[in-house]
Amino acid sequence: MKKILSYIMVLVMVFAVSCSSRTSVPQDADKPEAPAEEEKILKTEETEKQEDDPNKIASPLDGLKYYPEELSKRPVALSLDNHPNARWQSGLKDAEIVYEFEVEYPYTRYLAVYLAKEPELVGPVRSARPYIIYYAMENDAVFVHVGGSEDAFSEIRRLGTAEVDGLYSGAMWRYNDTGKFAPHNMYTTLQSIRDESERLGFRSDASFEKYDFNDKSVSLSKKYDSVSAKKINIAYNKENTTEYVYDDESGLYLRFKDSEKHLDELDKEQLKTKNIIVLEAPKSVLDSEGRLKLRTIGTGEGMYFTNGEFVNITWKKDSEKERTRFYIDGEQLKFNPGNTWIQIVDSVGCVAAE
Repeated sequence: MKKILSYIMVLVMVFAVSCSSRTSVPQDADKPEAPAEEEKILKTEETEKQEDDPNKIASPLDGLKYYPEELSKRPVALSLDNHPNARWQSGLKDAEIVYEFEVEYPYTRYLAVYLAKEPELVGPVRSARPYIIYYAMENDAVFVHVGGSEDAFSEIRRLGTAEVDGLYSGAMWRYNDTGKFAPHNMYTTLQSIRDESERLGFRSDASFEKYDFNDKSVSLSKKYDSVSAKKINIAYNKENTTEYVYDDESGLYLRFKDSEKHLDELDKEQLKTKNIIVLEAPKSVLDSEGRLKLRTIGTGEGMYFTNGEFVNITWKKDSEKERTRFYIDGEQLKFNPGNTWIQIVDSVGCVAAE
């Protein structure tokens, strides 16, 4: 099995080069590897800070422990701008789950899902696309956006999506102090969205399938034939790449966007993640504006990265509102506790790891 995975890894590297012009992970991201001590590798900043409090329970979105009242709210999912003129974003480091997917060439967009954590400011908020709506709905979240494509508005009506649209709501505002200009400067707070949701009559409780989590962080190699993945490069196209570099000390991946450190606008802290999912969803162009259709319903291939390793996975999503499930050799994936970035790509051939 290890030989097969090694062969697959070689193919991934070859396909990645042919997919687009490669952008290397910044050289200053390199750092000497820490001693391979199991306990050190598996520690995370989040789990170190958690108190041994019997009153806390595990979150269904990130597996970390919070007080029940922190988890009793309905999730909020925001469509966030990733145009170069919108960077950097506020509040992304506090999202339990973030999705990244392509929109009109050459750009990508984020969907940030929040439950327990509440950053003081979130944005810039941007428009809706149908596939963005589907991932918001599988988390039973209130979907937050500013306008959208006609197909997106049609899906919102058809699916009965609980949504707050900045074109018609005072819960968002243009924040000019950022130095950004419209349409890249629409911001909000989670409290503003929850207040608006109450005004609109949306239910405040949530109903969705939780993800499965290990009780504590574990190495993939303890159970599977995994492959080392200290550096990850995801090429959406020749002008748009996402990179991760594994930090042995924290046990987390540091995030880079287009070879720059991906920072949170609020405190300039570099974004980090415990889990990375690569989900293959083939795309097709719908119109002259370059709007896309992503095959997010059905089944497909993927990859799961954590603790500096990866394994190949498969995914399944039965309908727009159903939770996307992930499997390793037919067995449902259990995440390590911590936040997750889900990278939705046209082909896993655009992913290189070493």
